[in-house]
Amino acid sequence: MTRIVFVGNCQAETLSQVYQRCIAPVTGGVARHVLTYTDPSEADRAALAEADVIVEQIFDFEQRFNLAESGRAVKILRFPWIAAHFLWPHFNEAHPRNEPTWFLRPGPWPAQLGDAVLNRMIHDRVGTAEAVERYLELDLATTARLDRRYEMIIDRQRDRDERAEIETADYIASRFHDERLFVSPDHPDLGLFLHLAGQVYDRLGASAADMARVRSMLSRTPFPLDESPIHPAVASHFGLRFWRETDRYRHLRSGWFSAAEYYRRYMDYEWDEIAHEGIALAEAGRDEEALARLGEGIRHSPRCAAAFASLAHVLGRLGRPGEAEAAARQAVALAPDDPAIHSSLGHVMARLDRKQEAASAFAESLALDPDAPHTQMSLSHALAALGRHDEAIAPARAGIAAEPFRPEWQAHLDALLAHVGRTAPPV
Repeated sequence: MTRIVFVGNCQAETLSQVYQRCIAPVTGGVARHVLTYTDPSEADRAALAEADVIVEQIFDFEQRFNLAESGRAVKILRFPWIAAHFLWPHFNEAHPRNEPTWFLRPGPWPAQLGDAVLNRMIHDRVGTAEAVERYLELDLATTARLDRRYEMIIDRQRDRDERAEIETADYIASRFHDERLFVSPDHPDLGLFLHLAGQVYDRLGASAADMARVRSMLSRTPFPLDESPIHPAVASHFGLRFWRETDRYRHLRSGWFSAAEYYRRYMDYEWDEIAHEGIALAEAGRDEEALARLGEGIRHSPRCAAAFASLAHVLGRLGRPGEAEAAARQAVALAPDDPAIHSSLGHVMARLDRKQEAASAFAESLALDPDAPHTQMSLSHALAALGRHDEAIAPARAGIAAEPFRPEWQAHLDALLAHVGRTAPPV
């Protein structure tokens, strides 16, 4: 068993998590992560002491924890920190009111989603409407010196690449006009993550089959889905062909917002706090507390579809089926384009033994997001419950293809195949 420790920031953590999820079940290795911008815990030090391989992230600046000081004589591989700060020239300063909570450790508007220009207007008590208008009209190409900023950032990326012996700068430089490479300044989208991960995992001995499995198991970026709007002046200056003025951006579970709406919410420190706490309580199984908090949250945030969906599950578990269905349908009415909301309705209908409506809701969810393995499996179960075993096989296979290390899913498929008199093909 090879013990691998990834050392670095959230990018190292994500590389570790994806390796553990997609590769380690086959190779028998174990991967874990140690942060470099905090003091290592005793568990971190023990993991480093026992590591067979350390995968160290390369930065431009000194980290709080210096791996060289550990004195470990062990195989060390390196990979570069990747970033596209030229697309978000004023990031890296959290909202002045940002605070962590028990249910949202980074807080709602951390540095990753922050903006120094908006923060100055908050400090100067500029009204929200005026601040958003002024911000959208800024000539960032001039005030932020975008060309020079781009040159410096790409040069630094190349330097980190050379030190790590991994290539990312040319990939970024050649593609950022045409593809969304980052969802926020330090969080890469799927294509760039796979480009980096392929090189890192290859050096860890991953096979072509391992990498094919990673690609099949990841249908979207493994980083948090919170997105940062790219300012219109930045998009225009760089000629970003993937950018649209009508683009909408996700923030937490509050939904998707236009750039102007997003900046307004930022100025007002709006993030549906009570609703998010209610959702967290529901996910922790604290249903009575969740019920009260979600009710209050919905009164404060009546358009938060995720809160209604969570409320539906709580009401279902508490034996209040009519109210559960009403809440689930209200969630769909608020967010008809959100696949997770349709899937939530499907689970409520399944709990109510409304088999056809459950299957229809899962099918609608998959029409919006065809690559969701849990929804594929939910649809398979719903079809099987309707006696449509033949139809249930395809979504079960699709779910297993994306999540191959779920024995209960394979058992479900085996039961379907046995029911219709087939045998599974060899893997």
